[in-house]
Amino acid sequence: MWRRLVKFSDSVSGMPYAVRGDGTTCEERGLGVVHTWGTGPEIVLLSNPLANPVQWSSSMREELLMGGYRVTTFEHRSSGDWESVVECVSEFLADRRDPVALVGWSQGAAIAQEVALIAEDRVRAAVLIATYGRQNAIDRVLQHAWAALPDKDDDPLRLALSFLSSFPPDRLADDQFVERMVDLQSDWAGQPDPDARRRAASFISSYQDRLPALASIRVPCLVMGFERDTDTFVSRAQEVAQAIPGSEYIELPYLGHAAPISDPSEVWPVVTDFLKRTFPPTKG
Repeated sequence: MWRRLVKFSDSVSGMPYAVRGDGTTCEERGLGVVHTWGTGPEIVLLSNPLANPVQWSSSMREELLMGGYRVTTFEHRSSGDWESVVECVSEFLADRRDPVALVGWSQGAAIAQEVALIAEDRVRAAVLIATYGRQNAIDRVLQHAWAALPDKDDDPLRLALSFLSSFPPDRLADDQFVERMVDLQSDWAGQPDPDARRRAASFISSYQDRLPALASIRVPCLVMGFERDTDTFVSRAQEVAQAIPGSEYIELPYLGHAAPISDPSEVWPVVTDFLKRTFPPTKG
């Protein structure tokens, strides 16, 4: 059974790597790009190819590092269907020294739940933020719309669609918020990279009804839904929580799909609390 907790509140082959000035390492291994901070039990963050996990995880990274964790972001480079993406991430995890905890947002959460299913010996816990286990009619409508947009930095239609699918109405009515998000659009709306868009669309189009399969997950999972999510929708996060035995479910009211960026103080404390309970850091 799933538990509903609703809050009501306003190296693999020794290949060379480059050390960046911010102290992270970036490794190109054919499988994808890796950034790593700190030492300790490892938390791996996954996302859609269009979203930069280095950016959207920045608000919680410091707390995790201070808590004794190693934090890694992995940006896969698989260009096939959803199964090839999951195989790519599983292969990456097979080369980590110890089992990890996964944190995925949106498409990254769908990837994380599938990896937890097939590689449970490498995954100790999983956080599934704004996840889904099936496609629906609005997905097909949205994907046709995204595919019709030009791949250029200053496309106003792309920005408008990103706003409408990422933030709730009260935020869209807030002039200061919208102006700030326009200035920061590269951080949350993604870059119109044609290859990244093809890879994201390939996953979406091939990932159909996986809810029955998710019933075989045995890894502790936290499923997080956002009440006003107009991208993946809270009802589909609820479906995943119902499908995964023993999962914890929390629904954050008033928030939209991009809550990890717009409202990090609401999202990340819940995530870090779950990780500390299910994947505790090494005691010093």
